[in-house]
Amino acid sequence: MPKPEYIKAQLRAARAIPPAVRAAMSRAPESIEPGAIAVMNRFYVQLRRHRQEHDCPPRACFDQAAKSEPTLSTLLRALERFAQELNLSEGRAARKAWYKRRKGAPAKPVATAGSAVQAGPPPQWPPAWHPAHARLFAESPQESTAKRHVSSLNRCAEELARLGLPPIPDRFRALILGETFCAQGLSPRTVRNYLGAFLRLAQCLDADPSTLDGLNNIFDIWIARAARAPKRKDLKLDAFAEDGGSWHGLLDEALDLCAGMDTARGSWRASDERTRLQACGLLIALNTNARTGDIAAWRLGHELKRREDGSWSLRYLSIKNGYRVKFSRLWPETHAALDALLLAGRPVRMLGQRYAALRGCNWMRHTRAPVPARYPSALIKEIATLSAHPLRTLAADVLRRIDPGESPRKIATWLGHHDSRSQEDYTVAAMGRAQSDAWGKDRAAIRKG
Repeated sequence: MPKPEYIKAQLRAARAIPPAVRAAMSRAPESIEPGAIAVMNRFYVQLRRHRQEHDCPPRACFDQAAKSEPTLSTLLRALERFAQELNLSEGRAARKAWYKRRKGAPAKPVATAGSAVQAGPPPQWPPAWHPAHARLFAESPQESTAKRHVSSLNRCAEELARLGLPPIPDRFRALILGETFCAQGLSPRTVRNYLGAFLRLAQCLDADPSTLDGLNNIFDIWIARAARAPKRKDLKLDAFAEDGGSWHGLLDEALDLCAGMDTARGSWRASDERTRLQACGLLIALNTNARTGDIAAWRLGHELKRREDGSWSLRYLSIKNGYRVKFSRLWPETHAALDALLLAGRPVRMLGQRYAALRGCNWMRHTRAPVPARYPSALIKEIATLSAHPLRTLAADVLRRIDPGESPRKIATWLGHHDSRSQEDYTVAAMGRAQSDAWGKDRAAIRKG
């Protein structure tokens, strides 16, 4: 470690650093990293050259002062320690740019429509199954459905190979696969999905009617078992309720986290960026009850739009059912949270500039690259112990308690359900309570005569 006299001499020579910052550094010489004084001096030279206020130094100051990633890290830590009045939001942007420049990281292939078909059958599939691969994608309603079938069939192929059974889709092998998967601890719903893909394989291979009848018989058995088995979502909600959790409690937590976003100054740390995203993600999930894949796909200026009066609207096409969902105006708290996420600690005067610059970018990561469908749910689970989907059930329960008679219609509107099958699990309790309330009123009227 350099001697204090040497550090003080360096500080006296670094005339671009403001006196107050130099004084703070001289009081804690042991906290000054090697090279910190030189890079800070270069930074303040650039800051004066750009004639920028300290409320938000531009990224160019960081890029020109630090020509390497370690040097930038040294600069950001020193500024955070000794110049706490500085806003380091653009320093975060400079740091993320260095992440992209790192060598040795293989580029991820961009998924395109039909890429899974062009890749051909998976290597674990036996040759007899190969003709079914193209038909799976051609005849499935969505590409995601075909991919799910392929993933299930991968597991079936591996299991048949392990058991030493010929890979022929028929009733016997479906029976063996079902019992084997069950013995391995898989849920009845998972087994049902695997055997559903096994049946679809036989259909794509043009199996004879007797074989398809046998497979349907085993598949129906597992459909019945899956219907009787408790849903994992329900078990999680029960545990959540036993721990004192509720929809209103999550809303209070989200509002508290978002209030912290408003008071936080600009930071260069990834942890602060993630905290902002978690808070805003939880609040917008409670506001919209959207599915996690839909949340991940929204873009600024397209699905999510900011008006001149500061309000935000949302219009998007549901990935699951293709229906259009519209929110003319989100909650006022959501407006403030989206603004804070957009600014990321920058001054309010930059809000319009940021919105214009990020138009067309994903609202979560502020890039044009797609965000994984489960990313919002993973963020929410880190702070709420529940993933995004159970929040929809909690919201339905709130409506059921407020107005049992009208709640089925309101639940269908809020959750975006357009068929009775999707709505069934959410409305049984509400209809039962509404009928009970109606009978209570009739009984009271009978007693009065």
